[in-house]
Amino acid sequence: MPNITIDGEQYEIEDGQNLLNACLSLGINLPYFCWHPAMGSVGACRQCAVIEYKDFEDQRGKLVMGCMTPIKDGGIYSVSADSAREFRGGVIEDLMTNHPHDCPVCEEGGECHLQDMTEMSGHTLRRYRGTKRTHRNQYLGPFINHEMNRCIACYRCTRFYREYAGGSDLAALGRNNQVYFGREQDGMLESGFSGNLVEVCPTGVFTDKTFSEHFVRKWDLQTAPSICEHCAVGCNTAPGAREPGDGEDAILRRVTNLFNHDINGYFLCDRGRFGYDYVNSEARIKNVLATRTLELIETTAGENEKIHGDMAPRDALQQFADTITAARRGRRRLIGIGSPRSSLENNFALRQLVGAEHYYAGLNARDLQLLHLVDRIQRDPRLYSPTTPQIENADAVLVLGEEIEQTAPRIALAVRQAARNRQKQHAQQLKIPLWQDASVRQLDGSPSPILLVGVDTAGLCDIASEHLPCTAEQTAMFAAAIACRLSGDDSGSPDLPEGLLELADNAAQILAGAERPLIISGCGNRDKATLHGAAAIATALGERTESPCALYLACPEVNSLGIAQLFEPGTGDLEQLAQSLESGEDTGMPVSVVILENDLYRRADAETVEQILAADEVILLDSLLNQTARRADLIFPAAATAESQGSYINSNGTAQRFYAVYEGTGFIQESWRWLSDAAGLCGAKAPSLTALASWRHSTDLSAAIACEFSQMASLADLGPDEDYRIDGLKVARQTHRYSGRTAIHAKAHVAEQPPHADPDAPMAFSMEGIQNAGETPLVANIWSPGWNSNQSIHKFQQEVGGPRRHADGTARLLREPQAMPSWRAPTGSAPRSPAELELVPLYCLYGSDELSARAKAIASVIDEPYAVLSEHDASERAIAAGDSVEIELPEAHFLVRARISTDQPRGTLGVPYGLPGLEELAAYLPGRATLSRLARISSTESGGTAQ
Repeated sequence: MPNITIDGEQYEIEDGQNLLNACLSLGINLPYFCWHPAMGSVGACRQCAVIEYKDFEDQRGKLVMGCMTPIKDGGIYSVSADSAREFRGGVIEDLMTNHPHDCPVCEEGGECHLQDMTEMSGHTLRRYRGTKRTHRNQYLGPFINHEMNRCIACYRCTRFYREYAGGSDLAALGRNNQVYFGREQDGMLESGFSGNLVEVCPTGVFTDKTFSEHFVRKWDLQTAPSICEHCAVGCNTAPGAREPGDGEDAILRRVTNLFNHDINGYFLCDRGRFGYDYVNSEARIKNVLATRTLELIETTAGENEKIHGDMAPRDALQQFADTITAARRGRRRLIGIGSPRSSLENNFALRQLVGAEHYYAGLNARDLQLLHLVDRIQRDPRLYSPTTPQIENADAVLVLGEEIEQTAPRIALAVRQAARNRQKQHAQQLKIPLWQDASVRQLDGSPSPILLVGVDTAGLCDIASEHLPCTAEQTAMFAAAIACRLSGDDSGSPDLPEGLLELADNAAQILAGAERPLIISGCGNRDKATLHGAAAIATALGERTESPCALYLACPEVNSLGIAQLFEPGTGDLEQLAQSLESGEDTGMPVSVVILENDLYRRADAETVEQILAADEVILLDSLLNQTARRADLIFPAAATAESQGSYINSNGTAQRFYAVYEGTGFIQESWRWLSDAAGLCGAKAPSLTALASWRHSTDLSAAIACEFSQMASLADLGPDEDYRIDGLKVARQTHRYSGRTAIHAKAHVAEQPPHADPDAPMAFSMEGIQNAGETPLVANIWSPGWNSNQSIHKFQQEVGGPRRHADGTARLLREPQAMPSWRAPTGSAPRSPAELELVPLYCLYGSDELSARAKAIASVIDEPYAVLSEHDASERAIAAGDSVEIELPEAHFLVRARISTDQPRGTLGVPYGLPGLEELAAYLPGRATLSRLARISSTESGGTAQ
């Protein structure tokens, strides 16, 4: 470890860094703009100037840029030298020449890196009085505002968007002092990571448009650590809430990234960043609702839909308690249906209420079997589930049948970085440090091998060495062929066409020759054979190298792998429940069904759902009105993720805790509290529910889960409990600059009211308490003196880019290792008729997720229902792009707009999973259907004519 001297102080530091990185890791303030810890150095802004001396006798030294200067043992540097300070002051003055100085009205004000660096550089007097250069701003879609006049040409935006995230529609246009960062023409930014421009930009050029609709300053946001609920990657987030000032309750106003070294690092996808607004949706359930018993003259509701009205929570709970009491006395059958989008605590509470034998997962048999298979595969000691940095470090990647850019976007971003590892290896051979980003990117050579096998993996095609669009069955056969070649046993190799055999041989050679191979698959194509194939390849590689191979399996929803832990394989699916109800178990006994945060119409076929919802009583706990809510007799408003505390388990088997940012509106509370309250009203009538009724803290449930399920024993120690204190203080959710708390409710009452008490977390809904993010993982407001922007995260990392100090808030599942004797799975399927097409699920970043689809901005960009077919199948059926077509199944039919793709495998029909308007079709994927054209509609996109 080199020893260096900075301003007379000696430091021992990690080798291989640049001087700027070293200074920031040591806590030394040095201004910068263009450098970013995840993107390296380009030396564009000249703001990190320091003085480097030859030796201790050198009194003058030379000016160098910190971000471009490799540290060396014995190096002598000065950050505070007058010549360095004067140079940095001159640079910032030049950068500010054309800046509008609009801090009071700029949305970046108060968390602006430019403000921080200007102050740090000592530039406090504006001397330029001439005319400023101005630009016309562009419309960049519903997510991002554009204000080019604030730009200082640091090039961070295009470096992230084009080089790091792979976008192509944002560029640096113009030259000299007329450089313009924008698109060729107005329009929505195409990248699914465009929202990161808001945090990457050091000024206010790119700001969050959804935040603009209910803007407040950063210091007026109440925050807490949370987990993104829109996929199973488990990215850490920092939601911010605030009362509107008109006497109404607090609303959720934005979500920003919360650095987690092993999961999301510095970046979020756009679904995670902008999907929060479903919490503020008009479809939000805020009061207890019950079926109206009045006779109505007429109604627009459907045949089985019910009309609801508000009900007093106490009365509703008593009605619920009466149902529970009747069930405990054997006079009623009580069934619970859980949800993979609800916390472990909520699901466990429902399981305790109804009993394990009457508790179901809220998933169809196929989906639950896939989750159990994922869980089973991850127990194999010949493989391991990699973290995001480990994915970025892979030198060969095989993606099997999973659209990770849609189902696990943050993992796709990590794969994009892995594609550069061959280039980075070349740089190391030439002794070019990896932080010299511009130099490394100029090196010739092909990218690291990225092999994409499956349907519609076009999002990563620009980095793929091979792209093979094929069906799930073909994907599984291709995987089996690779596994056979890796294991040296060709006896079970499937018959493939000559071209595919050659590709399989090539893939096997690439993976076998890699030092850090990575296999990625998941539940996306809803095919067990594909998962078997991915596992077979990973275990074969593990056996060859005698070390575990990296295998990442993407699960569908935020707690999919968590809910799978509550069931034995082969139990708990909705079809089993429907069969049980149809068979007439406990004949003559009324049935009550309690549904936890789940829309059953998205989960199972219509016949199964109707069988379940035909129960005598349907009780729903959920946050948004949906199709299932139309059939419920009693509805309790459930808290969203940002309004509650609980635990999720991500695709890697990592358990994480999230915390309430603010109190929910109206009668909203966590689902487990509704269940506990109802159990409490049963009293002596249901003595077996005493434990459930006595739970007062979220951690009580976590401890109970840890006690009952050995694989989740680590939940008991996950995160601090409600008694945790620092110097006798709780952790403050509000900043030390939080304003207007005594005035915001002055219209209703002059006296300041005490804040809500939080029974679950050692946190206060006020500004009193600990606010230092370096002392506790519970502080989500990343701030340090002189560093008001999100760049201050380096103040709380063990080293720049390293894990946060005191922030190990995760725990892996403690599953017993269990090797499978063979991962081979039978392939092949029953022949289909010429008229049928194989339905295959496609995924959309905007629309496939149930919750984010209800966010206003995301809802505005969701496609209308469509289906994708090959050119051959379209020609055979006389279908053109833009035609209105009907998907016909035995049980249902759906109207969609036709799209034609050269990558769609012949004989298949790609259907967007969960897209609004096609939610109920999800339960039939994959499957078979016929397709017929209804009419040809004029379309600019297709160039067709009306017919």
